[in-house]
Amino acid sequence: MTEVIQAQDVSFFYEDKKHRRTDALRNVSLKVREKELLSVVGPSGCGKSTLLKLLSGLLQPSSGTIVKTALADSTSAYIAQASSLLPWRTLLQNACLGLELRGRLNETTVEQVMRAITEYGLRGFEHYMAEALSGGMQQRVAILRAVVSEPRLLFCDEPFSAIDFVTRLRLNGVFKRMCQVYGITTVFVTHNIEEAIFLGDRIVVLSAHPGRVVAEYIPDLPAAVAHDAVRCRETSEFSALFNQIWNDLQVAHDS
Repeated sequence: MTEVIQAQDVSFFYEDKKHRRTDALRNVSLKVREKELLSVVGPSGCGKSTLLKLLSGLLQPSSGTIVKTALADSTSAYIAQASSLLPWRTLLQNACLGLELRGRLNETTVEQVMRAITEYGLRGFEHYMAEALSGGMQQRVAILRAVVSEPRLLFCDEPFSAIDFVTRLRLNGVFKRMCQVYGITTVFVTHNIEEAIFLGDRIVVLSAHPGRVVAEYIPDLPAAVAHDAVRCRETSEFSALFNQIWNDLQVAHDS
């Protein structure tokens, strides 16, 4: 697989007004490969969001290097933890925004958006203003808005965290399938081990603060349940990998 982004010994620290330094990441090395969904899992506060911003180019490393191919400089989208919908637009208008900005909004793409709205459980709310939607519904719009615009690269910062558990499980499967269908190279950060296993073609495990890479895995889930976020959890392969990542995080936390 072609490497799209390569981070080598990347560290990042914040400094407050009194010049007190806080290390967010330390000597992180990882690769992002074309058309894969890379899950990055770690505890809250370990620097996952900072790493995502570094890989996307929103931040520059304090030390180390991030090398990108031409693909990494093509169209990209970023899903933050907050939905950031435009309040003066309807659900449908917000969902179409990415396509509109890229000059690709037409009858065919609007139909694609409408299908995605149905898949994300939002049918019937197309003409509701953003402020009339619940927080979880707004976040679903933000997710589908990014995916239907078909970016070459997608950066996701715990996008399902505001969505209820049952809906989250169902939408994990929808999201995974859409990323594969559109061939989107995706970096997905989460503190949820189960979500990281289900979604990821590859999983990078970060330690507690400051974040360091402590392990990397390639899930081997049975094909029959690979797109079912509930059934896959019942397999021995899923359980074994969950326990391994759990142990990695416990050891990294105590060291």
